[in-house]
This record gives sequence, C-alpha cells and structure tokens, in this order.
Amino acid sequence: MGDINQTIYLDRYLQGDIVGAVLEIGSKDYGNTSSFRNIYPENEYVGLDMESGKGVDIIQDLTTGIGELQEKYFDLIICCSVLEHVKKPWVMAENLQRLLKPGGVLYISVPWVWRYHAYPDDYFRFSWRGIIELFQDLECKNACYSTNVQGEIVEITGDNKYFDNNISAMVETTRGKRKYLPYLMVNMLCYKK
Repeated sequence: MGDINQTIYLDRYLQGDIVGAVLEIGSKDYGNTSSFRNIYPENEYVGLDMESGKGVDIIQDLTTGIGELQEKYFDLIICCSVLEHVKKPWVMAENLQRLLKPGGVLYISVPWVWRYHAYPDDYFRFSWRGIIELFQDLECKNACYSTNVQGEIVEITGDNKYFDNNISAMVETTRGKRKYLPYLMVNMLCYKK
C-alpha cells in the first residue's frame, strides 16, 4: 500500500506496460493508503506482508528467505514505505533481487526525512545513494524526492542533488533559529540486468 505520490511516481516514470507477475511488499490495507493492485488489474498480482489482512495473499518475512515464492519470477516488485521497518534491509534487498526476473523492475520508495513511525517498529532512513548500494545487482534510475504534498515530486539530478537541503526552513524557536527539512521520500526504479 502506498501514498498518492508513490502512485503518481509509478505512473510517471514506469515506461511501458507490465505484462507479467507483480509482487507488492507490505500489501496489508490499513485503510489510509493507496492500492497498487488497482493499477494492474489484468496482471497476476501477489500481495505480501508479515501478517494477514485485507490485500495480503502471502505471509512471509523476506529477511528469513523467499518461502513459497519463485526466484526470477516477478516482472515488477513494488516496495513502498516498507524498508525502514525491516531489521535487516540488506538481507531483504538480496531476496528482492532474487525474486525479480531478468529485465524486471523494482519500484522502491523509502523515507529520507520522516518522523518515527513504529509499524511494528522503525529502524532506518535511506538516501538515494544508500538505495543504490543496497541494490548493487540492479541499475537504479529516475531518482526523485517526493514530499507529503500531492504531486510534489522532484528529480534528483546533478544540478539539484542537494535539493533536500535547499528546501529546508529556518524557524525561530525559544532557543534560537533551527533548520528543518520537510518530509521527503526517495523514489527509484531499479532494473535487473
């Protein structure tokens, strides 16, 4: 399940139709997020989460293995707002790469600047460079920041790779001025060679 900017990003940057199987990581519907399942109604669609609920087809912790899932099977894997909740994201990254078929794409969206949110817990924040390091077997493209403002998605390029710092706000507090960054997510498409 994702937010509206994750849906907008996917629509904007994923070129071409996905004709094969789609795997959504963290698919449990909590009632306050956007469904990716509706985007791919004609595809085989598998929703995976660590606990049962609406939108969950398979229960599996991808830090312990891939369970009943088939290696090199999925044309698209969607992993939005999940990796920060994983105790061992490097292990999960390896398993996601195992599940992706050659030529397939991983859509990853992770928080860079965000509040603590324990669902069930909250461990990490990721820079766009950190995502590239986690998924070294994939070619990552279309790096963008998104905020919590609908439609506010900004490409991370050589010209604006410090965009996050440039949109910070100085706020007067009782202890002097403080610098604050808005909520920022990193979004990327990573392709298996």
